[in-house]
Formats: sequence, C-alpha cells, structure tokens
Amino acid sequence: MTPGITQAASAIAILLSVVVRSIRSGASWAAIEDGVATQEHLRDVTGILNPETLQDIFGPPRLEDGVFPVTRRAVMRQRTPVGYLLGDRWLDGASAVIAVLSLLPLWPLWGTRIWLDTLLTFAGLYQAGGWVAVLVMPGKR
Repeated sequence: MTPGITQAASAIAILLSVVVRSIRSGASWAAIEDGVATQEHLRDVTGILNPETLQDIFGPPRLEDGVFPVTRRAVMRQRTPVGYLLGDRWLDGASAVIAVLSLLPLWPLWGTRIWLDTLLTFAGLYQAGGWVAVLVMPGKR
C-alpha cells in the first residue's frame, strides 16, 4: 500500500525544499569557514537582518572587501530563531527523513499513518516557514 497523492506530493516537495535550502545554507557556511563571510552570508545563517546589529555583534567588516572576520562557533552562538528557520542541517535532515519515511510503504504495517501524517505536516510547515522568511528578507537574492 502506498501513501496517498497528497502525502506523496508533500513529501516530494519537502525533499526538494531540503535540497535547495541545503545548497543555499551550505554556501553561506562554506563562506564562513573559508573566511570570506559577507553581510549576506551572516544574515542568511543568523537571521539577523539589521546591518548595524551584525556589526555590533561581529565587529566591523574589512574595508577593502566587506568581509567579516568570524568563526563558525561565533556565528552559532548568535543564531536567532529566524536563523534556524532559514535553514538548519539537523532540522532539514529530520524533515527529509520524515518525508522519505512517509513515501515508504511501511506505515500500514506499523499502524503509524497518523504519526507520519502529523510529522509530515510539521515538516512541511517548517519548510514553508523558512521560505516565507527568505521571501520577506530584504536585500539581493
């Protein structure tokens, strides 16, 4: 027995969203680790939208290229709930696992359809909330 079309479509949409968000946040984390984090990278990872607040927290960027001298640990300490909503590897990974499990024909065997549907709903809401947060963020995309 396979999941219904609604559950399958939701699971596939969640998986696609996880892939795109992982690429996007992965690029920001790579810039931070390479020491070339700009205001946009920090904004995408921390969720702090105000440039003055970023400068107060992380110090001023270098004048020649606008790069903030930050470490991964310093950025992790300053993450806001919006930063987690924009993308977190653990939350995105959990969303992907839930989506894959809901696509597998295991739920009739265990009688877990209601649990998987509930978890799929929360995973979808998390992914949709992240995309809404990205859309309302000012600046270049």
